[in-house]
Amino acid sequence: MINLVEIKKTKRNRYLLIISNNDIEEKHIVSENLIIKYNLLTPRELSSYEYKTISRVKIEDILYEKALVFIDFKMRTISETKKRLRKEVEDEELINKLIKRLKKDKYLNDDFYVKTYINEKLEYSLVGPANIKEKLILKGVHYDLIDQHLIKYTEKYQYDKIAEIIKNETKYKIKKTYKKAYLSLKRKLVTKGFSLNIIESSLLSNIDKIKAVIDEEPLIKKELATLVKKYDLAKYEDRSKVIKALLNKGFDYELIKRSVKEGT
Repeated sequence: MINLVEIKKTKRNRYLLIISNNDIEEKHIVSENLIIKYNLLTPRELSSYEYKTISRVKIEDILYEKALVFIDFKMRTISETKKRLRKEVEDEELINKLIKRLKKDKYLNDDFYVKTYINEKLEYSLVGPANIKEKLILKGVHYDLIDQHLIKYTEKYQYDKIAEIIKNETKYKIKKTYKKAYLSLKRKLVTKGFSLNIIESSLLSNIDKIKAVIDEEPLIKKELATLVKKYDLAKYEDRSKVIKALLNKGFDYELIKRSVKEGT
């Protein structure tokens, strides 16, 4: 004989069922959903079917609740939710069943997730389409679904966001040569996921803005002060080495020639 002896409410809307199975006491933690669905509100005798159902369904319900907590914390993809469930159970059939249930209950929807994710990035972040695609791939979203919604990220968006980044980067003096500043900014924009042709076009159209915050005169004077301790500018061979060293540091050739001439 199987009897439901006692029902105790615990934390997080879960219940402890104390069941006597042929005089052996068992404890089962179940969800509130299971209590209501199978009418386990008061002590009573359980059929063999009810007992087996409780044992089977309790795991699924508790995992479902854990998935809901995971999704409620912030929006998740199907792949992210599967990975989270795999930390709880190794049964792929059960995991797929739970994912199907979560999709049916409209808690998981990769199409909506991608659309929302891209809209937020367009609205609030200074990142390019390649960055967005990479992040979504890491979240387990299919390439086709990403590309379908990433069409919204037009070239105009890229130009506008790059212009904003250049504006931020040129608020203060840049203590680098123009060449190094250009390459540094280019690398930053590539890392942020913008298209290379749009990066180069944007940088070229903002040359004056970048150069306006760069004063190479103090920089080259500082470098020359160090080099003349090692080389004699009066000697052709040493002067050539100094010019080469300054070119390698990214200084403009005309500025180098003038500065070296003033230093001799």
